[in-house]
Amino acid sequence: MERERDQGTADADEHPAGLRERRRQETQRELSDAALDLFEQHGVHGTTVDDIARRAGTSQRTFFRYFATKEAAVFASADDSARVVGDAIEAVRAGASVVEGIERSWLKLLDRFDAHPDEHIRALRIRRLVGSEPSLLAVALRNEAEEVEQLTDAAVDAAGADADVLAARAAVSTMALVLRLTIDEWVRRAELNERASVRQIYLEMRRGVATVARDLEADPPHHG
Repeated sequence: MERERDQGTADADEHPAGLRERRRQETQRELSDAALDLFEQHGVHGTTVDDIARRAGTSQRTFFRYFATKEAAVFASADDSARVVGDAIEAVRAGASVVEGIERSWLKLLDRFDAHPDEHIRALRIRRLVGSEPSLLAVALRNEAEEVEQLTDAAVDAAGADADVLAARAAVSTMALVLRLTIDEWVRRAELNERASVRQIYLEMRRGVATVARDLEADPPHHG
């Protein structure tokens, strides 16, 4: 009986935290959706943080609890990317190779995307905006560069004195390129109304890069 009361108390203690986290995610998504709608209607330069907060039914102060800039608001899924990068870093520090650590984490993210087709239209809307708004493209490229730096640092730290910084950077940058090409191809097919698994496209891209990597193992051609 005592154990039941203890368990009930524990559940009660955890419940508010779970509600707070769910509400945090909902507010973040509402702000992100508002930014996406307004950017499509008025452009990034024609939209203010106050506009976004007002559309989401909240305040400017609340907005800045979630996002540093109005451009960042569109990339609410950056939280997912941050978790993926964190998981990959932990895997590398635990002894996984750079490729294995990154791939294991990214495949989970791609599988989640495949499993939620309701997110596909939103992803396409964001991609179109990024392609037409230089400030959003700059944020996307900066996010990717920061992830590459974090993963490279983790790989170098894990290798210790034997670290090959150039090799680590090449591995991480190559994996980032494969993912970017995967998303590009998924977008291309989606714009043509072709149903495609982003995981399957990733595996196709992976095979293509592996072929190039095997070719690069040979000595480069000599001039003359």
